[in-house]
Amino acid sequence: MYSPKLFFSLLLLIGWSARAQAPSQQVAELKKQYPGEKAVYLEMRQDLTVEIRNDSVQVLARHHADMLHLDEQSGMYADDRVFSSHFNRLQKLEARTMVPNGEKFKTVKVTEFKDKFEIQSGVFFDDTRSTSFSFPNVTPGARTITDYTVRHVDARFVMPFFVGSYVPVKHAELTITAPKGVVIGYKTFHAENTPIKYTKEEKGNNVVYRWTADNLPSPPREEDGPEASYYLPHLVFFVQEANVNGQTRKLLAGVPELYTMYADFVRRIDRQPSPGLQHRVDSLVAGAKTEEEKVRRIYYWVQDNVKYIAFEQGLRGFIPHDAGLVYARRYGDCKDMANLTNDMLHLAGVKNAYLTWVGTRDLPYKYAELATPGVDNHMIATYEPKPGQYVFLDATSKHTPYGMPSAMIQGKEGLLGIDPKNSLVVPIPTMDKARSGFDDASVLTLDGTTLRGTGKLSLAGYTKVNHSYGLDGLDRTAEPKYIKALLERGNNKFFVDKYSIANLDARDQPLSISYDYRLQDYVQKVDDEVYVNLSLERPYATDRIDSTTRKLPRYNEFAHTDHTRTELVVPAGYEVSYLPPTVQAQGDALGFKVSYERQGDKIIQDREVYVNYLLLQPRQFGNWNAVVGKLGNAYREVVILKKKKT
Repeated sequence: MYSPKLFFSLLLLIGWSARAQAPSQQVAELKKQYPGEKAVYLEMRQDLTVEIRNDSVQVLARHHADMLHLDEQSGMYADDRVFSSHFNRLQKLEARTMVPNGEKFKTVKVTEFKDKFEIQSGVFFDDTRSTSFSFPNVTPGARTITDYTVRHVDARFVMPFFVGSYVPVKHAELTITAPKGVVIGYKTFHAENTPIKYTKEEKGNNVVYRWTADNLPSPPREEDGPEASYYLPHLVFFVQEANVNGQTRKLLAGVPELYTMYADFVRRIDRQPSPGLQHRVDSLVAGAKTEEEKVRRIYYWVQDNVKYIAFEQGLRGFIPHDAGLVYARRYGDCKDMANLTNDMLHLAGVKNAYLTWVGTRDLPYKYAELATPGVDNHMIATYEPKPGQYVFLDATSKHTPYGMPSAMIQGKEGLLGIDPKNSLVVPIPTMDKARSGFDDASVLTLDGTTLRGTGKLSLAGYTKVNHSYGLDGLDRTAEPKYIKALLERGNNKFFVDKYSIANLDARDQPLSISYDYRLQDYVQKVDDEVYVNLSLERPYATDRIDSTTRKLPRYNEFAHTDHTRTELVVPAGYEVSYLPPTVQAQGDALGFKVSYERQGDKIIQDREVYVNYLLLQPRQFGNWNAVVGKLGNAYREVVILKKKKT
């Protein structure tokens, strides 16, 4: 599938050229213009030429990068890499450092380049190669310049152009030169506040498209922010149609053309009969009373028995392996697992099952705004039990239950392959906050200043998925440590005395953990009074967002609701002196309710906290902080017990 690694590698590599100016003067001016920055790109430029070669439309891309280093710490930018692959072939690479020498520069060329395959975690083989190198003599005032040329053998797989980068940019420029018979399309993203100049002119038999922008600041940096494509200004360009061998060929004019390409990839699957696969399907669905039960059984079998291992080489990054081969090997990547699931459903007589292309939440695009291979990077299967009702089956997410999409595709769109000629774009739902989270119920007793608790923790939805991955395969030493970290509350004198786990492999049931624990030196005693804070764990208590400095949205994997019921047994000889009031706050992204009541010899704290967002926008920070403040106050409330007078 489409590689996000290649998609974003340009952020590190796009380049520039400098104006004639004395090094010391230039450094002083740029330090003043960009205070606190370690470096600045003087120019980043791409010059693209669209070429008709035989029966293909190709793009020759020349990249130029010129970085000026402003202080000693800019040495962190001395190491660089250029990526290439079957579709993006590196043809030429030169790099050099321009070292200040008085009021001029001395050129020191890079002579050592290291070429290797870039194997990502979980990928068995990937034909992506990186050519890495280090600039010599990087000091304040030095310029590091890179020039390289890449041939894109299929114009449909050209990368976007990011106008901004990780350091300020003095001048950014993209030019596309194409024959008059080639129609170029482009889309601009997140450039509302970026002055990008656009020109188009004819030169002989060619048309030259040019975009330029100047004086771009470095982007905000947040660890829990979204991917760069959600906020950095960038251009995505594509060849809509071209005249090839005297005929007009549509390449990426819209969703129909994109699907035509995908359907061609599916057509190229080397399908072979597999009696073993048919026998497996027959045994799986035997006795199933409904079609949905057949789908569920097949989906769970693929999750349990096929290991996710990606294999990406040339067109193999887009063409699934035959279902029988994947079944025999018991491993494959997302498209292999999707094709196996889809074929097994068809073998079981399920007609309304479709191969589906989808972009994970790493990519912000919708098919209506960008119908190119850059809009998606994942494949799943989809089942349609009723017209217009869809169940998204992502077998790569091992623990995700039937009826829920994997967390990473919530809120996105799926491109369903209805048949070889027809497709359909459908929305993938975002799961309600009630579908995920935990429910913890425990009973506490006092033992001096120690609390002893016994209870049961139930985890559902994506919360269960995450912790099922965490518990998967742990040995006798690692598992107790994981459980302790999961249950830990109160203080660092927390000990789990006993626990048991149920429903780890039962996807349709909550993961259940029964436990006994001790919490030492937690209870406060003053004279004849005992103070107990029943908020033993306090999520989001200090999670305030500095809205004066943060500019990016905050990313969240899934919405969830966490419920805690804590019962404190009032010890003999004591009475309740103070019971905190009920406190609640309902925000759009964060809300809670904490209540207390007396039932016989027990005090019950009932607490519910929900988080309801996937991307928390800056306009929501104020409301978030207001709820966090109220929640922190609620957590500080204590129950007071007083010894009865005799």
